Amino acid sequence: MGEAKRRKELGLPPKASKQKKVSREERLFSWSPWPTKYQMSRYPYAPIVTMALGLIFLIWGFELNS
Repeated sequence: MGEAKRRKELGLPPKASKQKKVSREERLFSWSPWPTKYQMSRYPYAPIVTMALGLIFLIWGFELNS
């Protein structure tokens, strides 16, 4: 609490939160909490890689059962 008290004594405003609130417009789907358009533009191949890994595991699982 020392930092808050010092800022108050100096007449400075409280620290602002660094977390960015994600609005509904930034989401890919409005009902989904993830991923945002920023994340999709930052990692454009993530859905493709995830789908490929899923298919590989699915095929591997069928091979183990036969």
